[in-house]
Amino acid sequence: MKDISRTLRITAIGLVLIIVLWGLRDILLLGFAAVLIACVLHGAGDALHRRSGLGEGWSLLAVVLTLLLGLGALLFWRGTVIADHVSQMTDQLSLQLQQLWQQMSGKGWTALLAQQLRSSVESAGKNLSGYVPGVASSVLGIGGSALVVVATALFLAISPRRYIDGALRLVPIGWRPRGREVMLEIGETLQLWFVGQFVDMVIVAVLVGVGLFLLGVPMAPTLALLAGLLNFVPYVGALAGAVPAILVALAQSPSLALWVALLFICVQTLEGNVIAPLIQRRTISLLPALTILSQTVLGTLFGAVGLVVATPLTAAMMTAVRMIYIEDLLERDTGAQDGR
Repeated sequence: MKDISRTLRITAIGLVLIIVLWGLRDILLLGFAAVLIACVLHGAGDALHRRSGLGEGWSLLAVVLTLLLGLGALLFWRGTVIADHVSQMTDQLSLQLQQLWQQMSGKGWTALLAQQLRSSVESAGKNLSGYVPGVASSVLGIGGSALVVVATALFLAISPRRYIDGALRLVPIGWRPRGREVMLEIGETLQLWFVGQFVDMVIVAVLVGVGLFLLGVPMAPTLALLAGLLNFVPYVGALAGAVPAILVALAQSPSLALWVALLFICVQTLEGNVIAPLIQRRTISLLPALTILSQTVLGTLFGAVGLVVATPLTAAMMTAVRMIYIEDLLERDTGAQDGR
């Protein structure tokens, strides 16, 4: 009876814990995003500290200020240009759509299709005003969450040891040394993953930018920058980065859009078969099927945030599984059996 009662209590505690964690899933994902940013900032600050001799605090401050100045310069350099180009692209696409409707309006069944398309667009335009408050509140919510994540990441990066020691208090005393090793290894894994992904993003942005410039696509630097940033999310980001460039090219001519699509196919083929393997030799590598599966699951369950953090979260979980389950449990048990 005591064993049954104990099993029931453990099961009940486990179910309650699962329910609580599920209710806090969005906060936990944002917390992981903050940990990822903190690992990157602390790693960059630590590297500067070792090479320059600056104090750890001053090194971290230099890294943060450099990032802020770089972001400000980028917005100053391309901010107004992006807005102007988006407006021009919208006007061009609207003009092309009107020409398409005119061509379809006098050709039998295509006339009915054109009428239905026009009525759908007009209906969507009338209903758009009703969605504006919701979109505005969503943007404000995303901005607030981003500020919370950045602020949390800064505090974590300033004094990571304090938070690691606090987390280890939840672990039994005998397991704390190994727990510290696991946490430090996860932090190093996240740093290596980000470095590899950043290098990959830069290379993709340069290749796309050169290709778009040679093809004569308008706003090539902006489109290349967007393609590089979206490549932060493996596989899915590559597809998303191609869409704006293809739309801009389509506003010029269908043949140019086809050439742009071919350019992205070539760049992603080169990235997947040559660039990424070379980078992963010095950083970390994840199986493509595992990466896509984690993106699908987390993207379905948690939306855009889950999709963005899916790959680094998978890398962190694989590190924990390797050290705790494989090395500490399976290999230790195998060694004990061999010793007998």
